[in-house]
Amino acid sequence: MTGVPSRERRRRDVPWRVPSWRDPLVARATGFVGGPLGRHAVVGRHGLAGVAAALVLLGSGMLSLGVWQKGHCLMKGWSTPDQFWRACYSDVPVVHVSSPLADRLLPWSGDIPSSQPPLPGLVMWLLAQVSPQAGTGLGAQQGVFVGWILLALVLLGAGVVAAVALRPRDPWRAAHLALSPVLVPLALVSTDLLGVVLTLLALWAWQRGRPWLAGALLGWALLVRPFPLLVLLALVLVAVRDGRPLRAAQAVVGAALAALVLLVPLVAVQPRALTAAEQWWSQGAGYGALQMLPRLVGFPLLTTASTWVAVGGWVAAVALAVLLSRRTRLGAVQLAAASTAVVALTAPSLSVQSGMWLLPLLVLSVRPWWEHLVWAAAETLHFVATWLHIAFDSDPGRGLPPLAYAVVVLLRALAWAWLLWRIADERAPFRTPPPGGSPPAARSAPVPAAGRPRPAA
Repeated sequence: MTGVPSRERRRRDVPWRVPSWRDPLVARATGFVGGPLGRHAVVGRHGLAGVAAALVLLGSGMLSLGVWQKGHCLMKGWSTPDQFWRACYSDVPVVHVSSPLADRLLPWSGDIPSSQPPLPGLVMWLLAQVSPQAGTGLGAQQGVFVGWILLALVLLGAGVVAAVALRPRDPWRAAHLALSPVLVPLALVSTDLLGVVLTLLALWAWQRGRPWLAGALLGWALLVRPFPLLVLLALVLVAVRDGRPLRAAQAVVGAALAALVLLVPLVAVQPRALTAAEQWWSQGAGYGALQMLPRLVGFPLLTTASTWVAVGGWVAAVALAVLLSRRTRLGAVQLAAASTAVVALTAPSLSVQSGMWLLPLLVLSVRPWWEHLVWAAAETLHFVATWLHIAFDSDPGRGLPPLAYAVVVLLRALAWAWLLWRIADERAPFRTPPPGGSPPAARSAPVPAAGRPRPAA
């Protein structure tokens, strides 16, 4: 236990790691509630449920700050360029009023189909059905956005509970989801939180020896963004390396079947529901991606070249994950982090909300909070810079010029590469127990009776 503070080493009754005893930044941050946990304090009186409840409450506060951050648009409506100057843009109301969702139809209907992926499009359609108002007015925008806020609260709660269950010996790691600063600007920009939570639930199912369920959840998460494919690949590679090919096959088949169960009827009803996948091959370099840098300096990449760079990135990511799984004993989270870095740095577009997808990896890593905050600062800077750059066309005097935005994109890419490398380079990776083995929660140390704190040995 080299490097663990002596206070934690001496306590025999502590059922899990105490953040304020291990992380200096967390210890300093607890000043407003009285400082770090005391030497004789009872740890674990309310069990994991108490940790989960506290983090769900704190996460709700972070989402409330996100609502406040979007407050101007929520009160005045999402209009251009005001939504960019105020940095309160959100896909949910904007796509609603600019697509057949305003008439409570599927977003891919009409003459110009929406580019929303299948699952986000369905979620937005459901929000349109329960919204008190249809149409394109302020009331309709507010209705669908408030509906997404409520759904996001439920999703965040489910994600926090899954994260706590994944790390029963270190449950406060779930704070990297519940208290992440990136929730404030990013959680309500799009429906990506749905895919993030599905990924965490899939990892929980995998840890509990349920590969079919894990695969199914990842299959649905894939219908939000492609990042879960890298998690599925990492799980499969680790299972094969550990001599469990059947488990790997079950996860892959489960993902394929779950995706098809949703896609087949959807495509039968609306064949253009796969518009997002079709446009990926011809979209060219977009916001947030390194591929956009040549365009920002006046030498844009050809669309074909951009597509082939992205395809090459996926091939390289898969090859890297396979190579690392054969030559190292890295866990699934570390393999997923390494391959995600390659895909992100070669992607044709890396939207502002893409940062949400690093949160599951942070939860299951052992990275300290200062690293999380450095990355979150770069992510928040990019969030603001993106809207100011888009608004540059409306008012060059107030907007962010291309060269300045290029610097921000580069800084963000460096932050992604650095954080993902730190996760992938961990010497003690998070591992899941073999099927049939009791989960770590069942083997945690007993908790002392309430009101009888034991002194340090």
